[in-house]
Amino acid sequence: MRLFPFDHEVKKPLKFFPKSSKDLTGDILEIGPGRGGLLFYLASLQPHKKFIAIELGKSRFLKLSENIQKKKLENITLIGGDARIVVPQYFSENTFEIIYVLFPDPWPKGRHAFRRLLSKEFVWLLSHVLKPEGKLIIGTDVQSYAKKTQTLLREVHWLKPTHDGFLPNLPELPETFFEKKWKSMGRKNYFLKLMKKFNF
Repeated sequence: MRLFPFDHEVKKPLKFFPKSSKDLTGDILEIGPGRGGLLFYLASLQPHKKFIAIELGKSRFLKLSENIQKKKLENITLIGGDARIVVPQYFSENTFEIIYVLFPDPWPKGRHAFRRLLSKEFVWLLSHVLKPEGKLIIGTDVQSYAKKTQTLLREVHWLKPTHDGFLPNLPELPETFFEKKWKSMGRKNYFLKLMKKFNF
């Protein structure tokens, strides 16, 4: 089984906005920003922070690029591609203060499990690019995916939960598009917050 889809790198070269990959340092990383609600809110609120967002969908990448321009948010770098390719290739250890992975595709069928973003290997990579005391924040509306993610996170021993069990929401942040959507359909949301407890 492939751990990472390296064929994606060959068939679909990465895209960047602004069109430069020279400076990919940042303070906060969001994987799968979707329509950009959380990304734009945080970037506007913290203009002194540098944000990096990775979006796999081509149409979403283009729309996000347009909105970054319209909103004149110069503290955002957007990367179009697979985060499983981008993270190990472009980011150094101990880079980010916070990493958000909110509502990734759960790929619920067993035969599609290899497509799931949150594998043990990928979480391990995220933990390495997270600074000591940095936070990894994960959200999903699929209970089975939440429980599987919680189980694999226990194997990455330096990532420690900040709360017992799942959080029903993130009151300090605005609701994302998908968070609102699933809530309106009567679904529960499941959030995990973890902190990197030591430098390695």
